[in-house]
Amino acid sequence: MPENELLLEQRQVLSSRQLQSLEILTFTNQELNTFLINEYLENPMLEDLEEREEEMLKNLEQLYERGITYKEQFTRWGEEEDNRREDIRAAGPDELEEVILGQLDSREYTLGQWKMMEYLVKCLDEKGFFPYEPEEIARAARVPEDAVCQCLSVLRKLEPAGIFAKDISGCLKEQLKRQGCEEEALFRIVEEYMDELLEGHISVISRSLKLSTAKVKEYIGIISRLNPRPVMSVSEKAVAYVVPDILVRWEKGAWEIRLNDKWMGEYRFNQYYIRMMEETRERELRQYFQEKLERARFVTDCVELRRKTLTTIARVILEHQQDYFLGDGPLKPMSMEMVAELAGIHVSTVSRAVKDKYLQYQHVHLLRDLFTSAAGAREEMSVVSVKKEIKKLIAEESTENPLSDARIAQMMKGRGVEISRRTVAKYRGQMGILESRQRGYLGR
Repeated sequence: MPENELLLEQRQVLSSRQLQSLEILTFTNQELNTFLINEYLENPMLEDLEEREEEMLKNLEQLYERGITYKEQFTRWGEEEDNRREDIRAAGPDELEEVILGQLDSREYTLGQWKMMEYLVKCLDEKGFFPYEPEEIARAARVPEDAVCQCLSVLRKLEPAGIFAKDISGCLKEQLKRQGCEEEALFRIVEEYMDELLEGHISVISRSLKLSTAKVKEYIGIISRLNPRPVMSVSEKAVAYVVPDILVRWEKGAWEIRLNDKWMGEYRFNQYYIRMMEETRERELRQYFQEKLERARFVTDCVELRRKTLTTIARVILEHQQDYFLGDGPLKPMSMEMVAELAGIHVSTVSRAVKDKYLQYQHVHLLRDLFTSAAGAREEMSVVSVKKEIKKLIAEESTENPLSDARIAQMMKGRGVEISRRTVAKYRGQMGILESRQRGYLGR
């Protein structure tokens, strides 16, 4: 029978707070902003000087309009036609019809039903709402009201969620249902208290539904993330805008670094609830506030640590790649291990910190692209520089006798860079440059 052995081993187990701290470090500024808004909405101990719920209410108000009758809408279209000629349409009628009806199989419906659904798509307003009564459409199309209702029932189940709703309330309710929301109070706010919500009367909603102010704020956050204009989802094209996380200036021979986070707002601890916590005699209430205050302190500490870490890493990178940023030389080989050692932090921290982050100095640079490895015997030449040399050689080649990858590798060797033909082909492909045979054909 084997004897019991006592083994000692050292393990590092990350707590949930440590994991949350690391996650905050990886956030881009946009992601951090969303995270802080959610924390603010859920934690009464956090206070934002910019009053986030007012900002969200303003955004909702700009998109909220009550439904009008079929006749009024038809008349308004005629009156406004000349005034709206230069507007950018959210979606053309053909595009909208194609996207919506493209979700259905026409063979499952009669010709009459299909024609009615095509007609109903044309009746949508510019937001994707259907603000008319079925009887109005039935009279205009000279069909039974039941036929209109059946077609509407089919169309309201399609994507985007909320399409063909009568108004904003119906649209938002449908989206909440599809998200699996079961909170009755939230549905009541959307259905009965949109006017109060848009006018900022949070206390009225809170008293009427017997909800805490913090809970109403949380609901405002949920509502603000819904889509109040379904048609926009149909035609919206994805346009990528790069928002730099770090802004840099070269001032009087030194780097001036700041994070691009002023637009997020300024969060602080809510002194009113802190006093309530200190004065209350109710044990459960005091414990609740203490937990929320501890959470608020943890979040603000993590955000500040993120700021310091990003600033430190940016300074190390800028000092090492100073010639590159000032236009006096190429990128130098630089590894995350080297930056971690110079910054006095772990390499995994560097990896998390630079994830999806952009630095702006004259141009916008993805931080990860600034890390390069050495290529060949000339240690000072980075992969980026090698690619530039290859591109330059190809640009100067004869169109009648383009350089092969093997020939480029030989020429690079003559310049002190040991590089294989396969590596040349790899870099050439990454730069989107055709092979020699194709370049020669295009040059004829």
